[in-house]
Amino acid sequence: MSLLVDDKDNPFILSSATNLDDFSSTTKVQRDKWWEAFWQYLDQNPEAGKIVRCWQSAGCDPRKLAVTIHRYVSYSDRLLEERKERGKRVVRILRAAVRPLRDLETLYRASNQTAAANRIVKEANLVEELLWQSKIAFSTKRLGTSRSWTDLAMIEGFVFEATKLRPTAREIVCLIKAGRCAAGQKAEFWETDSANIRKGLNNFKKNNPLYSSLWNNPSKSQ
Repeated sequence: MSLLVDDKDNPFILSSATNLDDFSSTTKVQRDKWWEAFWQYLDQNPEAGKIVRCWQSAGCDPRKLAVTIHRYVSYSDRLLEERKERGKRVVRILRAAVRPLRDLETLYRASNQTAAANRIVKEANLVEELLWQSKIAFSTKRLGTSRSWTDLAMIEGFVFEATKLRPTAREIVCLIKAGRCAAGQKAEFWETDSANIRKGLNNFKKNNPLYSSLWNNPSKSQ
């Protein structure tokens, strides 16, 4: 990988030989386009640019931050899309199950089989309750302890390695916004809330103590 060159006009000059992480499942053209847009965003956004330059001056390689936030942006979108598709399948199956149960209830009542009809009513009500819960659950955008939290933990680790200080949740939000903008996407509301990012990272670290190297010395864990 070629080096990131610093000069007075543009502190983020990068040769075309640099490649982005293939884990993002994007094409080379898409990665190159994102890469260029990301550095341009940092040049044009005073807050985000200042944050990254400050980390860079302390010895943090901004290329590592860029690769990781690109992976976060690409992979979290894929997770949400897959989750959305799973939700559609679950809702479709549950919805299809309700009608036969209601028909069976009607049949039992017509045959004066009250006990059987009441049993079917309970089952139908349970399925309808699951259907309602599924619609709510799969419409909620969350990543839990997914790969995306791993990427944000690594960003924290890269900064900590260089500065011996943890980046604030607000600073991480700035990087997320930069990554989303470079991809031509609008950041989700939950991921622009510093409290959500802080809470999510804390939960991830609490639940995954064996991976502490990710947020302490990720360069050695790669």
